Amino acid sequence: MGNLTTTKRSRPARRKSAGDTTVPTSLANALFPATQQRVLALLFGEPERSFYTSELVENIGAGSDAVQRELKRLAESGMATVTRIGNQKHYQANPDSLVFTELCDLVSKL
Repeated sequence: MGNLTTTKRSRPARRKSAGDTTVPTSLANALFPATQQRVLALLFGEPERSFYTSELVENIGAGSDAVQRELKRLAESGMATVTRIGNQKHYQANPDSLVFTELCDLVSKL
């Protein structure tokens, strides 16, 4: 019998179609998930203002659970403060946070 050789089959290179418009990843998308970007943008875009939970949910346009998860993480990390006024929780960027200035600057650039 002759020599049996196996050939490795490779996939052909994927061609881009004429209508394929790949959008480059933005800095914000590379660093933060979409909901977190929106929460940070509101809180650190207007750091002197507090927002109540339902106001943030409405302005962000994401699900209530996702927004509340991000708010909880920010509060637990000390990046945001939480003040209870009546039945509402108000969230605000924490000026005492170690990254307060940097996040305000970053949000203003995005």
